[in-house]
Amino acid sequence: MGSRRPAGAEVSADGTWTNFAQRVSVRPQCAVAPADLDELRTMLKQATADGMRVRVVGSGHSYNDVAIAPEVQVSLRHVNRVLHVDERRAQITVQGGATLHQIRDHMRPLGLAFANMGDIDHQSIGGALSTGTHGTGLHMPAFASQVVALELMLADGSIISCSAEDTDSDLWDAARVSLGALGIIVSVTIQAVPTYHLRRSDSVVSRQQAYAILAAPPETGHVGLYFMPYIDQVLMWTAERTQDPIDKPSALGEWFRDVVKVNHGLNAMGMVARRAPRLVPALSRAFAKGIRPETTVDSYDKVFLRPLFVRHDAWEFGVPLERAHDAVSTLMSTIEDAKLPYAFPCETRIAPAETAWLHPTHGRPTACIGAAIYPGVDVETAWQQAQDAAVALGGRPHWGKWHTLDAATLSTLYPRWDDFAVLRGQLDPDGRFGSPSIDRILGPVSRP
Repeated sequence: MGSRRPAGAEVSADGTWTNFAQRVSVRPQCAVAPADLDELRTMLKQATADGMRVRVVGSGHSYNDVAIAPEVQVSLRHVNRVLHVDERRAQITVQGGATLHQIRDHMRPLGLAFANMGDIDHQSIGGALSTGTHGTGLHMPAFASQVVALELMLADGSIISCSAEDTDSDLWDAARVSLGALGIIVSVTIQAVPTYHLRRSDSVVSRQQAYAILAAPPETGHVGLYFMPYIDQVLMWTAERTQDPIDKPSALGEWFRDVVKVNHGLNAMGMVARRAPRLVPALSRAFAKGIRPETTVDSYDKVFLRPLFVRHDAWEFGVPLERAHDAVSTLMSTIEDAKLPYAFPCETRIAPAETAWLHPTHGRPTACIGAAIYPGVDVETAWQQAQDAAVALGGRPHWGKWHTLDAATLSTLYPRWDDFAVLRGQLDPDGRFGSPSIDRILGPVSRP
């Protein structure tokens, strides 16, 4: 019933690659999609001989330039096989180019599932790990904590492995979130869980009620809050695991809710807001009023995966959980003071402390404060102000979303930043896996 636009990059006839948000484009000097690991090695050998740098791109759902590859762009779309399933341990090993959707489809008949997810599954597992992708829930793991082993191919074509059992090795905590700067993720072993149902409740609360939830988030389950600039209403969903059978709207009802009401509704709001900004508060109130309290029970993936297919741009910073109120209120006031035509809800999620060195939630429970905007609206100044405020609160950027921070600032936000730099210099001393974006974010390679 109606088509859904895939969340990913586009490639034009002349080879120009453009990301999902249409914020960044590049026409790489060379674009390759190896059929297997041997072809990947051959490509790396040729790139080294030519003195060219290499970047792997996944689905292109990062909103910034982290995947931009001006020299050699590598797609692992053919390096996407399921390599092994250990049903006794509930572990599945896949190649780095496998998408979350493909992995989920393979796990389903085995009675297995991801422990947590975000709201889309177009990303490759390598890309999801490299950018620190996560879902929501105070004690619900990001993908970095749902894997138990991985393999990296280095610039010389050799493969090194690491696992959660390597307690005396730094590689494990560096490689799980690496921005692709250590090597190419060629295999990942995922720790699955038995498949489960979630009871999801959708409602509308006030900002003060939402701030109270952020101050004392649920100890179990999942929670998402969508603040709407200019109005007091906040859209909220929560989800808890349940043994109850599936109880949800009909297929037609789901389609009307997810495609017509949310996606077409937000698309229409965005277009009107761009042309008539003064209508935004009224449009937002009407949208919030159209959200009816609803409780459904469905499979975990159907609850998590309610993606926004409307083309949009995104900003997100993770701040210490205790600073969530300050961060959200500052973001709202920044948008409102600039009178931006913000017709999209601004999502706030809760995430646990992670151990991967460059994960945005490393070492602390985190509130991930986000904002999405319809294309064509100039948000650079407001987002820069909001970024400065978030950093002042100890905020770290989502690696796949808008930010302008460089290594000088980022190094002050991550306790193990220097350790990552040392390991990067050991694994990729020539900076073969660099790019202009990586140069800005991580700085030059420190040779051992």
